[in-house]
Amino acid sequence: MQPRAFQQTLDQTIKFVHDLDRSRSISDIASQVLRHLSQVGAETVIATAMPTPGVAGRRQLKNVLFHEIPPEWVSHYASRGYGFQDPVIRRMKSSSVPFYWSDLKSDIDDDPAAQRIMDESAEFGLKQGFSASLVTLDGQTVGFSLAGQRLEIDCEMRGVLTLIASYAIGRAIALQQEASGQPKKIVLSSREREALQWASDGKNDWEIGEIMSISEHGVDKHMRSVRAKLGVINRTQAVAEALRRGLIT
Repeated sequence: MQPRAFQQTLDQTIKFVHDLDRSRSISDIASQVLRHLSQVGAETVIATAMPTPGVAGRRQLKNVLFHEIPPEWVSHYASRGYGFQDPVIRRMKSSSVPFYWSDLKSDIDDDPAAQRIMDESAEFGLKQGFSASLVTLDGQTVGFSLAGQRLEIDCEMRGVLTLIASYAIGRAIALQQEASGQPKKIVLSSREREALQWASDGKNDWEIGEIMSISEHGVDKHMRSVRAKLGVINRTQAVAEALRRGLIT
C-alpha cells in the first residue's frame, strides 16, 4: 500500500472509530459499518456468536449481535439450520485468520450442501464476502462478515477490516452492557492504570514488566482485568476506551 493510500485508510478508520463511539444503538453500529465501507462495495454486515449445538435454527437468531442483511435471507437461512453447514461459519470456528469467501473454494468443492448455501446467499445479494472471527473476554467466538455483489477489497485491507470488526463488536457489547443496567463507573487499580498507561505508549508486556518490576504474567493479569472492566476484547480497544473515559492520559 502506498504511503498516501495508507494515510487515507488510517484517517478513514479513525473517523469510523469516532463515529462508532457516538453510536447509541445496536442497529446504528451496523449502519455505521456499511456507511464507511460502502465505497468498497459492502452492502450487508453481520456479527454473531457461533451456532450452539442442539439449538434449533430459528432460535440461533438470538446469537446475532448486530446485522443489516435482507430479512428474507435471514429467515431462509435460519429456517433451514444452515449455521452448521455454512462453510463461512466452519472456517471461522476452525481458524482465527481473516479470509475472503473466494478462499473457501477448496472447502466447498466436494461439499454439495456448502456449495448450495453459497449459491443461495449469492441470489440474495451476498455474492462476495470477507469474514473474521474474534474471541470475547468470556471465551466466546464472534464471527464478523461483510458481503455484497462485488467487494473491491485487496489483501492489504485485511488488517483494517479486522480492526473495524473488533471495534464494532466491542462497541456492540458495551451497548448491551449499558442496556442491561450494568454499572457504568469504571475503577482501575493504580497498578492496572500504570500498566495500561505504558501500553498506550506502545510498550509490550516484557517492557512493561521490566518497568513495573513484575513478570510478564503479572502484566497480562493486569491487562486482562482492565479489558474485563472496560468491556473490550483487545489491548487497542482498552487504550482507546480508557483515553475516551479519561482513565489515562
